[in-house]
Amino acid sequence: MMYNHRETSEIRSWLTGDGTRALELKPSPEEARTLSKISAGAGGATVPTSFYSRLIQHLTAKSGVLDAGPTVLHTSSGEQMTIPKTTAHSANAGIVAEAGILPANDPAFGMATLDAWKYGYLIQLSHELVNDSAVDILGYLAQSAGRALGDGLGIHLVSGTGSGQPMGVLTASTTGKTGATGAQGMPSGDDLIDLYHSVSNPYRDHAVWLMSDTTYAKLRKLRDGSGGAGNGNYLWSPGLTAADPGLLLGKRVVIDPNMPSVGVGAKSILFGDFRSYFVRFAEGVRFERSDDYAFNQDLITFRCLLRADGEQVDASGAIKHFQGGAS
Repeated sequence: MMYNHRETSEIRSWLTGDGTRALELKPSPEEARTLSKISAGAGGATVPTSFYSRLIQHLTAKSGVLDAGPTVLHTSSGEQMTIPKTTAHSANAGIVAEAGILPANDPAFGMATLDAWKYGYLIQLSHELVNDSAVDILGYLAQSAGRALGDGLGIHLVSGTGSGQPMGVLTASTTGKTGATGAQGMPSGDDLIDLYHSVSNPYRDHAVWLMSDTTYAKLRKLRDGSGGAGNGNYLWSPGLTAADPGLLLGKRVVIDPNMPSVGVGAKSILFGDFRSYFVRFAEGVRFERSDDYAFNQDLITFRCLLRADGEQVDASGAIKHFQGGAS
């Protein structure tokens, strides 16, 4: 793996106390050129791996919502952002007589506000570890901070209330299918098909499934029936290579540990176009160091801060959920 040596040198100087007390990391122009990172042959090997990108990779690994393809906004400051929120699309056009009056046919909009809620994390490292050049301290710090921030933000991106925290995608979703009573919240194959078709076709073009790993395991065991009702084949189509992942009804499945598991009344599965969910990162990721916080233990304390928010900006049914039955 090729590293950004200039950035690495700057961060190591900061880690050891030779630089400033605070360090702010932001996505570089190279990281914005996602097309150049599709594969090594397409130019991916020429783009240096930065500390910021490694931290975000670990953050994404802890949040399936970020892996599901939301619209991500990076802003240089953290003031409130007000954006239009679609609540209903335009009605269908109809035939109008010659010289007739065209009916009003406007979509309905509301307003969504994206804030910048602060997530913080402390990590302490020994003086020896920080100054040992043989240790991949950047990789360790990126992994530790990324996972901690991902744990905190990831919960809210799924089930946040929108009051003093992000509006979670599950909270904002609408009902696509409710399971049968007496099934202990477990969806049937027919339920999954109904949920799939509850999302309109334009959204299905880019739709993915979002669920917990426990739910994922249960769904993999669903079959298409037995005897005359089917061949007993698994509904899940296992992939053979990394380029051909397993699909459920032809769509990718994303795992998020913050999604509820299958259960009575539980909203355990999401399906839809996650581009309609906006995630905002403000000011990059800020690190600060202190040699005084744990002076008597010869530990260096690092504070990592991230400002972020999430909001569903298309409330017309772009993402829908399955909810378990009453018992």
